[in-house]
Amino acid sequence: MPMPKRTAAVVWMVVAVLAGFVPADAAELDSGFLGTKWASPATALKGFTQVGGTGKVAYYADPQRAYTFFGIEVPNQVVYGFYDDKFFAVYIDVNGVDIFYRIKSYIQKKYGPPSKTSREARENLTTYIWRTRQAQIKFKHYETSGEMKIGLYYQPVAAQVNADRQKSLEVEPPKILSPISPDRPQETLFRDTEIMDF
Repeated sequence: MPMPKRTAAVVWMVVAVLAGFVPADAAELDSGFLGTKWASPATALKGFTQVGGTGKVAYYADPQRAYTFFGIEVPNQVVYGFYDDKFFAVYIDVNGVDIFYRIKSYIQKKYGPPSKTSREARENLTTYIWRTRQAQIKFKHYETSGEMKIGLYYQPVAAQVNADRQKSLEVEPPKILSPISPDRPQETLFRDTEIMDF
């Protein structure tokens, strides 16, 4: 028996409202990362230094800032990616399987199960992907080497990078081995910045 028109209209309205619902946490990640708005120009980064890039892609890091996962310092600098002077990506190395699982658990608690999980046998790589309306989180674990990393992407600009490069969405930043510049005066160090606020 078909639904009355009025009931059908109410059901469709509820479905539309629920489909448009974005948790507050997702809205935070959709707007930017640690106070830097997606698509903002590199000049919005105070104290950052360009550490690499080619063509329209440039990478920046802040040698004066220490970043942490749950109070434990990350092994390398956090790298911000720009495409055509628009902030579109963040790359973070992870050190230690215990931290890896804590981060994965944290992300799942905030964003639910991964939208996609893929496994590449050739590189023994597992990739977990979470998507929000505007952003994407990629969490990679290379089991053979033990290398682990997180990539955060602003999809509207990352899609342009992908189209421009005609290859994988992830354009790898340069490896930066030291988390903090060894020659900076101690008093200039900013307080540790907790990454797990996204």
